[in-house]
Amino acid sequence: MRLYRKKQILILLYNSYLTGVISILVSLIAYIILREQLKPSVIFFTAIKIFFSVLPIVFLKRRNFLFKDGPLKSVILILYYLILVPIVNFSLGLNITDNLKYFFDFLSIIDVILLISSHIILLKYVVNDFFRRKRKIVASDVTVVMTTYITLAISFGLLYTLLSLFSVEPVFHGINRDIPGFEFYFKHIYFSFITITTIGYGDIYPLKSIAQFFVVLEIITGIILTNVILGLVIGSGILKSKDQ
Repeated sequence: MRLYRKKQILILLYNSYLTGVISILVSLIAYIILREQLKPSVIFFTAIKIFFSVLPIVFLKRRNFLFKDGPLKSVILILYYLILVPIVNFSLGLNITDNLKYFFDFLSIIDVILLISSHIILLKYVVNDFFRRKRKIVASDVTVVMTTYITLAISFGLLYTLLSLFSVEPVFHGINRDIPGFEFYFKHIYFSFITITTIGYGDIYPLKSIAQFFVVLEIITGIILTNVILGLVIGSGILKSKDQ
């Protein structure tokens, strides 16, 4: 078992090295094709962005790689794209020109696709397995449902952030685009959490129809997760003492 885990770590390091080299080459080629000024620091920072965007593909293409395929692996990938990748992107502080904007938009699309893939795996485990009774419900499923709830809230926060970034006009009342990047991202996550919990303080609310649609979708998703699925898990009797 230890030998198998050591082999997996070596594979991860090797793939990380290859991903790093490819990221630098892609960054260099992109700047040459788009006829941008070749600054070593900018090319390096762009390569870092590419590296963190595509590295998790190693986890997706290999079965039971480092972590057993299932909810834990999905949650790790989701949090990777929802927390680590945005922090890296905001910390780099790249000045994106019009030519490079499409290139970085393409990288963002890759991030979103991998994020959605991870969510599909997690939701399949939570929804499909529970309703179709494909397996016996265990105590750890309570943690899985709550983790799904939290990661969905952060994911909707990312979605709201993208809506604000790609819109010329304000999408949400109470969120100013002039604030620093990470605070801008956090405010959308804050709004997402008070939405999925149906608290709704009223300090931030959607102005555009598309944002209002996703807000309604998030509320319905939150209700289903907490009232229906969590009710099924707790109602199964798994939390009862064996002596009862």
